[in-house]
Amino acid sequence: MLDIPEEQEKSRNNPSRAYVRDAKAMAATPADVIEYPTSYVFIVDMPGINHGEIKVQVENENVLVVSGERKREKEKDEKEGVKYVRMERRVGKFMRKFALPENANMDKISAVCQDGVLRVTVEKLPPPEPKKPKTIEPRNVVNLQPKTESRSSQSHPATKKRKMDLRIMGFDSPLLNTLQHMMDLSDDTEKIPNAPSKVYMRDAKAMAATPADIKEYPKSYVFIVDMPGLKSGDIKVQVEDDNMLLISGERKREEEKEGAKYVRMERRVGKFMRKFALPENANADAISAICQDGVLTVTVEKLPPPEPKKPKTIEVKIA
Repeated sequence: MLDIPEEQEKSRNNPSRAYVRDAKAMAATPADVIEYPTSYVFIVDMPGINHGEIKVQVENENVLVVSGERKREKEKDEKEGVKYVRMERRVGKFMRKFALPENANMDKISAVCQDGVLRVTVEKLPPPEPKKPKTIEPRNVVNLQPKTESRSSQSHPATKKRKMDLRIMGFDSPLLNTLQHMMDLSDDTEKIPNAPSKVYMRDAKAMAATPADIKEYPKSYVFIVDMPGLKSGDIKVQVEDDNMLLISGERKREEEKEGAKYVRMERRVGKFMRKFALPENANADAISAICQDGVLTVTVEKLPPPEPKKPKTIEVKIA
């Protein structure tokens, strides 16, 4: 399904390349959905994409489509003699689709992009006015016989019990218990000798979930890290042990306002972190960092190459 031949595209039973590309983009674009008393809010991570390159559209009258694309600067890098040491940040299409509820007002949609996070607000339609009660005059009916309920219409208590059993099935799933055990390290594990600590596990998870690219220029090294939703003041760039570049930050869940309800939670919260061992020719005293559109760029200049040693002349003496 990743690479579909052109012959299979023509078949009705096989998805097209466009469908597969959009499906991959939607699966890789995390989003949160919050319902407020008067609006719906859709929050999407789109790091590295300028607000002018993001499209927010409504299709089929009730489908909200958010899309954008991040490209790699190949031509510019080739001219400047750039060499990619590491490539982890994904490029290509960012996309999400949301089916809007019936009470969503399509004429009142606003979008704001800040720090690599897009926030789309869709206001709700005002609730319909309650219908006035209708008065019905009773009529006098003679010889009204009460209807007896049939046995088939009476609900059997055993049937109700079976329905309730079906409703509560699935909460004690072995898969959920296994995932919970993997995500949260128990206190008993810390007592085991040679077991990793909670701090080590948390930092390892943060580094695995923080993608980064490394470029080598003729005169510098550049480290590019995706950190959507973090402002420059929330990010720390440090050098440890003279040659270890440490980048860290933490994103917290927004404080819920009164009446707020999370309908969907996909965007990860917690620690962002990466560590890089600097080469010997890296100048630890000449480091600069810039954060824009949720992407941190750290530039480490190189030390000038050592001057070639001049040949030493040795006088030849006559024996």
